[in-house]
Amino acid sequence: MAKYSGKPCRVNLPAAQLYERMTNLDQLQGRMSELPEEIRAKMGTINFPDAETLAFTAPGVGEMKFRIIERNAPSQVKFLADTGMIPINVIIDLAAASEAETDVTATIDADIPLMVRPLIGPKLQEAADKFGEMFGQLNA
Repeated sequence: MAKYSGKPCRVNLPAAQLYERMTNLDQLQGRMSELPEEIRAKMGTINFPDAETLAFTAPGVGEMKFRIIERNAPSQVKFLADTGMIPINVIIDLAAASEAETDVTATIDADIPLMVRPLIGPKLQEAADKFGEMFGQLNA
């Protein structure tokens, strides 16, 4: 397994409230339209096919769908890729920085062969950073 950790982001919300927003994808979908245009442009096309699934289109990769597979309130949410040839997990860790702030870190864990890591690794690192940016924009 190869792990790619995104840049930590600080969110101006308590961990429990941010966790609730992240695990309620219907609510998260509504908040996406509130993001500034430049942030939405960086993230690409994101949609929510159902209450448990997040889908996005990544340049050079195509569409990927992630389904919530585990919830550990209020500190972690795990997603699993529903499509693609490589099993991919995205783990979102939440750590209370204070009563009103939470540090968010996205990690992508993928079972990719050692020989293709130099080709795929940079794309997965970019995706980990984008997940962190997306969740980092969930301020009140």
